[in-house]
This record gives sequence, structure tokens and C-alpha cells, in this order.
Amino acid sequence: MPVMARAESGPASRGFALWRVVVWLLLLLAAFGCVQYFSHAQLLWAHRANLSPADSAAMQRMLAWDIGYLVAALVLIVLCAGCILRQAWARAPLRVAAGMLVLWALVSGGMMVAQWPQFDRASAEALAQLGHDAALGEAVVHARRVFRITMALKGAAIPVLLWLAWRLGTPAVRMQFRHRR
Repeated sequence: MPVMARAESGPASRGFALWRVVVWLLLLLAAFGCVQYFSHAQLLWAHRANLSPADSAAMQRMLAWDIGYLVAALVLIVLCAGCILRQAWARAPLRVAAGMLVLWALVSGGMMVAQWPQFDRASAEALAQLGHDAALGEAVVHARRVFRITMALKGAAIPVLLWLAWRLGTPAVRMQFRHRR
């Protein structure tokens, strides 16, 4: 029996495509997020017996957020995998997901920028009080660095995700996706 192979349609599907690289990066970041949210949820679950009733309610809220983020990251992984495999069902939902991620980055980044003066003042006061404790001082400096890097990454992600959402809607990219038979 001869082997049947389906040829890719048109020259648009061959060669390097930056949008595919961005989708791969998004997939990897979503997978990393899944690991982080799952690890945090496991840690919370392991410590649930040692908590007071008031702390238990707070822990359940944190666990609910972890599960919500985990589900969202898993959905994003499925959409990215579908786009990498150029399945037509995944293209439009990934555009919506990219738009939602832009909104989330805008809101959370805006909140971080609004909290920066307070965070900067509190960390400067902590550094002044911890003068002789090098390990705690390094932890505060590390927290400041992570805060700045997070704000910068959110700022950089916004135009990239907007570009991805736009690019997935262009006819040249749309032609590369296969519909189910």
C-alpha cells in the first residue's frame, strides 16, 4: 500500500515564521506557570492541617486562585499546541487568549506601577533596619530586582501579544492553518 502524504498548501507555510516562535515561547511560559501553580497548590495542601480556621479560609482562597491559574495555563498550552500544529480551531481562541493576556498584563502591571512608591519606600526602610544582616538585605535587594524585572517583562509582553493576536488574523497566516476534514 503506498504511503499518502499531504503537501503543505502554498509557499506561505514554509520557512521561518516569527509568530510560531512567539507561540512556542508562550507555550513554554504557560508550562512553567503550570509547574509553579501546581507546586504552590501542593505546598498549600500539605500545610492545610496546621492552620487555624481563619487561616484555613485564606488558604482555600489562595488554593482556588492557584487552581484557576492552573486551568487557564493548561488551556493556553492546548491552544498553543493547536497553533503550532496549525489546527484552525486553535487560531481564533489563541487570538482571544492573547488579548486577555494583554488586558491582564495592563491591569497587573498598572497595579504594580501604582504600588512601586510604597514598595520602594518599605524596602528602603527594611534595608536601613537590616543594616548588619547581609542575608536579609540581599533578600530585600532581590525582591526589588524581581519587582522591576516583572514590571519590565509585563511592559514588553503587551506589544508582543498584541502583535501575535494581529498576526494570527492576517490572511497569510490564516492560510497556513488546516481545517478538520
